[in-house]
Amino acid sequence: MTGSAVRPAATLILLGLLGTAHSASAQETPGGRPECPAGVIENIFIDNQSIYEENGPDDGVSQGWVQRLAAWVANRVHIRTRKGLIESELLFRAGDCFDQLLLDESERSLRSLSFLAEADIRHAPADGGGTDVFVATRDDWTLKLDVRPELDQGLRFAYLGGVEENFLGTGTLLGAYVRDQVEQRDIGVHLRNPRLARTRFDGAISGGRTRTGTFFTESLSYPFVGEVGRWAFVESYSLREDIFPYATPESGTSTYVSLPIQTRRAEATVGRRFGTPGDLIVLAAGVSWEGLRFDGFPEGVEVVPGFDYSARENADAAMVAAIAGQTSERRIPRFHAVAGKRNIRFITRRGLDAVRAEQDVRVGTQAMIAAGTTLGRPVLGADGADRELRGSLSLFGGAAGERWVFNSELNLEGAWLPHTERHTRSIRDVLAEFDAYLYWQPGAGRRHTLVLGLGGAGGWDNTRPFQLTLGGPLGIRGYGRLDFPAARRVVVSLEDRITLDAPFSDVFDAGLAVFVDVGAGWKGDAPFSTDSGVRGAAGVGLRFAFPDGNRQVVRFDLAVPFEAGGLGDYQLRIGYDSTSLLATLRDRQMQRSRGAGPSAVFLGGR
Repeated sequence: MTGSAVRPAATLILLGLLGTAHSASAQETPGGRPECPAGVIENIFIDNQSIYEENGPDDGVSQGWVQRLAAWVANRVHIRTRKGLIESELLFRAGDCFDQLLLDESERSLRSLSFLAEADIRHAPADGGGTDVFVATRDDWTLKLDVRPELDQGLRFAYLGGVEENFLGTGTLLGAYVRDQVEQRDIGVHLRNPRLARTRFDGAISGGRTRTGTFFTESLSYPFVGEVGRWAFVESYSLREDIFPYATPESGTSTYVSLPIQTRRAEATVGRRFGTPGDLIVLAAGVSWEGLRFDGFPEGVEVVPGFDYSARENADAAMVAAIAGQTSERRIPRFHAVAGKRNIRFITRRGLDAVRAEQDVRVGTQAMIAAGTTLGRPVLGADGADRELRGSLSLFGGAAGERWVFNSELNLEGAWLPHTERHTRSIRDVLAEFDAYLYWQPGAGRRHTLVLGLGGAGGWDNTRPFQLTLGGPLGIRGYGRLDFPAARRVVVSLEDRITLDAPFSDVFDAGLAVFVDVGAGWKGDAPFSTDSGVRGAAGVGLRFAFPDGNRQVVRFDLAVPFEAGGLGDYQLRIGYDSTSLLATLRDRQMQRSRGAGPSAVFLGGR
């Protein structure tokens, strides 16, 4: 089965799911209840507010001319989110039985939309009996210019893009960008609509150019709707022609070996939940396909000094030999199945990752296991192997008190080749990662948020391209992206996030951050990896959220390593929080070395 063959299979599954549209829609309004013990929803009133209140806040505090001007300009440039889109997110309709859980899940669903800064759902007794429901939302600023310069071996722009996240108030995202992060030099466009044909299907497509070729991705998904959703479906396809960078441990330089690689992946999976919210069993099954090609090996392997791709030169024989074990071609169709237990609920907290805004946080436990086997006659890149069994384990645990929140996640995966020749490794491509974050907000005003993070990642017996680095924005922030290549890595971070009373707090939120990172990397069997020893760095940052109440925070960070000459080797970056419960707890360097398989929608996600 090829990647193109997976898409017709996905279409058949999709048609089958659409054929059961009536049963699938039961997740929006639980049926089978002959009575309404809590009464009936009589009316639903939707107040879709723009970005700012031009007439001033309800607390009676007067606004200055800057706030009034910002509100006037922003509200006229911005197109307000349509009421119909907000209504389509609600899991209840007028005439339904009143259910507080559905109100809470609807509010969380609205809050998850990037183009809404705030969402609030309340209810009150209706005249003549029943209940009236009041839905209030406030839009985020959605026409964004995203510029992320870095001082890392010279000034460069790691990302430059423009995006409209709510085109004409429909929730449609349109954007174009240039990404320049070590090996990546992408110029692309992307489009996403979370309500295709006014359904809950989410469609996304992107494409563009890389350093060495093209990239293209598309996906069609019907995600589990909150904790009450019963069905989910994912279909996706991706093609990427690029290079994989292997950092080298040469002291005082930022040099990497570039390996040309073409990656194709496809997936179609359907899943079902059983039980009640907070006590769910998840089952899913589907097919996937992946292809790896290294057409440029060995003659296309090059050495790139620093970030200067124009100065590249051919790699020597020793460098080619070091990466040869991770260059086997693969064409692997698979059948996979997922089973797990989900005991998750959500709480709301203010000022954890956002400066002042409210965010939803998972608490509870979850365990998911996935297993798959190859189909047909795969090309496995191993002598004498005609079959591969692949499995993964995902565990999550979270808890919270009045002033603290704890989240942790463990992901483990690997493959087994039965009946292989004696000289061939039977266990291969083992990846493991662990993340744990503790947030604590001392004091009555909660102006300080202390964040303690522990992150570990590693690979064993990897026959596909794999390498980690200890430095960079997601490692030790005082070092460059290519510093200290490793096969295993552990980083501990401590950060104090301080909320400021900025002069224009009605326009944007502002805060400070003071942080320390300490970690180490180990050699293992990844190409060019070394034992780094214990390394550390400290830094300060400014945190901004525009407009006020936005959950997406932009950071200006300055970090310095703990070593002689550290002040001369500082790192200056503009980006986003490296520690955030608003993002999935997964290592991005690990993601590039994973094989095709079940989507995160079924392995936990959010």
